[in-house]
Amino acid sequence: MLDQQLYESLTNAVASNGDVDIAVSPEKRIITLTGKVPTRGEQIALEDTVGGLAEGFIVVNLVKVDPRLGNVGANMH
Repeated sequence: MLDQQLYESLTNAVASNGDVDIAVSPEKRIITLTGKVPTRGEQIALEDTVGGLAEGFIVVNLVKVDPRLGNVGANMH
């Protein structure tokens, strides 16, 4: 159940960050992030957020930066 709670927490934390997928391997203690975000800053913040929620896990950040995503829905808060 803890693994499901961790996955839900991670999913909620990254929901507003572009098109990002999360893969969690609890037995290997690895979290892999894939997808696209509009800025390098968001890529770094995403990794930091996930790392903070999943202490003891290795975070593999394969998220690509695609500035074109920033033009979609320019309502940033």
